[in-house]
Amino acid sequence: MPRSARDGGFRGFYMKIAIATTDGLVVNQHFGHTPEFAIVEAEGKHWEFTERRANPAACAGGQHDHSRFDESIDVIADCEALFVSKIGDYGRGQLERRHIAVMEISGLIDELLPKYLTYLQKPKRAFVPKPKAAQKRDLSKDHPCFAEGKPGTKGRVHLPVSQACNIQCRFCIRSQNVDENRPGVANGILPLDNVAATVDKALELCPEITVVGIAGPGDSLASPHALEAFRLLEEKHPELIKCLSTNGLALPDNVQNLREAGVEALTVTVNAVDPVIADKIVSHIIYKGELLRGLDAMKILIANQLAGIKAASGLGITVKVNTVLIPGVNDTHIDAIAKAVAEAGAAKLNIIALIPQHELSHIPAPTCEQLDLARVQAGKYLTPFRHCQHCRADAVGVPGTSDFASELYSGRAMETFSHG
Repeated sequence: MPRSARDGGFRGFYMKIAIATTDGLVVNQHFGHTPEFAIVEAEGKHWEFTERRANPAACAGGQHDHSRFDESIDVIADCEALFVSKIGDYGRGQLERRHIAVMEISGLIDELLPKYLTYLQKPKRAFVPKPKAAQKRDLSKDHPCFAEGKPGTKGRVHLPVSQACNIQCRFCIRSQNVDENRPGVANGILPLDNVAATVDKALELCPEITVVGIAGPGDSLASPHALEAFRLLEEKHPELIKCLSTNGLALPDNVQNLREAGVEALTVTVNAVDPVIADKIVSHIIYKGELLRGLDAMKILIANQLAGIKAASGLGITVKVNTVLIPGVNDTHIDAIAKAVAEAGAAKLNIIALIPQHELSHIPAPTCEQLDLARVQAGKYLTPFRHCQHCRADAVGVPGTSDFASELYSGRAMETFSHG
């Protein structure tokens, strides 16, 4: 072991660092191969080795045991940083989700540690984002769901990273399959550490892609995965439009997070602005950890939807509203919905035909005449969107023209999800 390096400055700064090393002199081990970690405790610029911790080998014969990766992370869970000569995407992603900084680097520990500690203690310039208005793009040209008139030539890739949902619509069944073409369906859940590679592959398959969207298969704001995915992609692919779909229940608490993650386009599903009608469409919500039913729950949902739309549009995010047309339930309520969301700042209304299933399987899908009438009613307040494709949560390609989902997601690492 090297002797402690001591320097009296910067007292009060304290952290633990794990180092993958065989000799205590050099960072020289792959995360999945190192038999143990040397632990350093640093205060200011003073640091010293305090212990060694055995590490279960996660890599054997070229194969990775993810359960052992998790055990390795538990070994150093109290550390703020890891020095390692090599680490794969899975391990890096899991460590960063546990807020452990990863330094993939090789060299003498005596040289690397002082440089790292000095860097951490330098004053950092605050990040000041450009005004949103300066970044705003014309989505009518580059986003297929905001295009005027007929479908164009622009494509999108949907990343199915959001498993959980915080409301239960009476017509919704989330499902894992390759056959159904509707929202709430995907081949599986895409792990966050595969997001960047998946988008790169999607662009190879379909260079026309201008939009990366997240639309489930649960709600995109019911868990942090969508925002984490967009933050990753904003660095690597700032040229792509970031688009998120949500039911709006958690929207007011996340509007600033959306902007910081680079989201430019937002779709909010609003099926009623009258709690009595909403109660016929939504059986319950899960809000701040409580399962709520009835008119009080619907009042919370509607209030959050409208407040979220107003806040998002106020920050320069272009908002489209989706409304599922349900004959006999909300078909005479479309003008009220359109008026309310337009006043809140929505730019478009997309009226979607009900797919009869679940609790509303007895209600027939609306006819073309009913859809046209609803769009005329909505058109008094804002522009109706007319070429919805009922896209899956893992859709890839130019809507109505090309479909690369099977090529992109077949064979990729996907996780199962609940159908409930």
